[in-house]
Amino acid sequence: MPILLLSSLFPLVFVMALGWLSGKLSYMKRDDATVLATVVIRFALPLSLFLGALHTDPAKIQNLSFMAVLVIGLMGSYLLTLCIARFVFRHDIKTSAIQSLICAFPDMAYFGAPVLAVLIGPEGFLGVLIGNLITSVLMIPLTIVLIRMGDNNNGSAEQGSLRGMILQNLLKAVRNPIVWIPILGVVMSLAGIKLPELLSSSVEMMGKTAGGISLFALGLLFFGESPTLNVHTFTNISLKNVIQPAIMAAAGLAFGLSHTLMQQVVIIGATPSAIAAGMFAVRSDTYVESASSSILLGTAVGIVTEGVIIFMLS
Repeated sequence: MPILLLSSLFPLVFVMALGWLSGKLSYMKRDDATVLATVVIRFALPLSLFLGALHTDPAKIQNLSFMAVLVIGLMGSYLLTLCIARFVFRHDIKTSAIQSLICAFPDMAYFGAPVLAVLIGPEGFLGVLIGNLITSVLMIPLTIVLIRMGDNNNGSAEQGSLRGMILQNLLKAVRNPIVWIPILGVVMSLAGIKLPELLSSSVEMMGKTAGGISLFALGLLFFGESPTLNVHTFTNISLKNVIQPAIMAAAGLAFGLSHTLMQQVVIIGATPSAIAAGMFAVRSDTYVESASSSILLGTAVGIVTEGVIIFMLS
């Protein structure tokens, strides 16, 4: 188990350390993290999610019980955090959306996938792929809508009806590459459409950069700052590393998932916050310090929680 966790975590720490070192040696400025975040959100991550959706077996995408559990676990923790952010911390809607994303978006691709691959085998990637589809189709579009609503509330003199505002922002969100590109991948997968090899390899080249650029940008963002453990980071880490896997486990029992599928959903729930969630905070210039601290400390805590859950499930 220590070797498994080390092999999963060392690449994350190494690339973040490179980002921090680039700031320390003045190779890059801390503000450059915003540019890198834009590359991730607009190009690399959408193409990475597109390929994941495109290469998923359509029959597996249609496993409704498994998908329902992941929807409940992912979106349930998102909505729970949204309520806590709005009514406990009294955040505005934009900040609440970022905090919800931090607490509900697991780092499935770069933390969860290696663990599942060793523990379960190739079948373990099913939860990662479907989980990414759910975040692409539901969680990220909802976050973008809420962020845009927050921007409108702060900067627009005239407001239409609530329904019109939501519809307007939903249409803007759908046009965002990180929303429509992964959805296109789902549609193509269900339709049995394959990309030509030349185009597929080109898309894959860009998609593979998502994890590295995200980690590097986060490391650069950490330069000059020390992660702080306060009520915000403690709440975020508790919601992400403890409450979300508990919701996954309860939903899995309710839907009668098999032991293998139960392992997948609980381990995904216990996976620390995705680096991409931090990129949304950077891109929006909102909740940045709490987001980065929650991701860094949550990843460290995730070693313990993931190990305990693997031991319990085994």
